[in-house]
Amino acid sequence: MTDISITTSGGTTFTFAEGEVKTISSKIVSNIESQELPTTGPSGAYVFDYQGPIKTINIKGILFATGTSRVSGYSIDSIIEQKQWLESLINGTQQALTFTSNYETLSVLGSTSVTAPYQGSFTYTKCYVQDMSFDEFEALVEELSFSITLIVGQA
Repeated sequence: MTDISITTSGGTTFTFAEGEVKTISSKIVSNIESQELPTTGPSGAYVFDYQGPIKTINIKGILFATGTSRVSGYSIDSIIEQKQWLESLINGTQQALTFTSNYETLSVLGSTSVTAPYQGSFTYTKCYVQDMSFDEFEALVEELSFSITLIVGQA
């Protein structure tokens, strides 16, 4: 995977090195409420979409040092520097991030202003960090496994 990055609201971009990100999975869940009706079949139930959907993006991979800074204008290339920079995104006063990858450049904005053939309009994928974890293995001192979960939402 190439060109996978997280950009802060201030315009600072962290770009993952080629081969670091192993999987990106996104999941959209709609919080639909349904009410069955007696004496009707499955098509007779009332379905309501009161709450709308939520989208999460999970990024999994391995950080390693390449000698090239991940953040333009800064010297962030060692594994510990990368870990600390990523951890600093969860600081108690999160601002929206822009996530970009091959297939996650845009996310559905809503069903208004429909543009054919899609059922919704799209906008840049703005998100917040829900959780982040790092797994350190004793025998692997040259790499650090990570997982980051982002929640897509408005800035």
